[in-house]
Amino acid sequence: MVDLAPLVGTDRREGVVITVTERDGTGHAVYEFVDGMKDFSEPLEIDLVPVSATVFAGTGGGAAFSEDYMPVVFSRLEDGTGCVHIGMRCGPKAA
Repeated sequence: MVDLAPLVGTDRREGVVITVTERDGTGHAVYEFVDGMKDFSEPLEIDLVPVSATVFAGTGGGAAFSEDYMPVVFSRLEDGTGCVHIGMRCGPKAA
């Protein structure tokens, strides 16, 4: 079982507010577009399926992100600031 308490809260970046909560022992996130991006999409409701203590498979985001699962990763910067990364894309090394 993952301790969600340290992950719960609100994260903000330009145009987006991400609110992480715990519902009946399960992680949940709301990805909401704000400011100049507020009309881009309705808020996305994302269920967080634990992979590890800080890595989750997010589901329920719909076509705006992924019809299946998307990565949701929690980390800390060197100064201790908590961050959440949602829907990262990766280009694997090919050569």
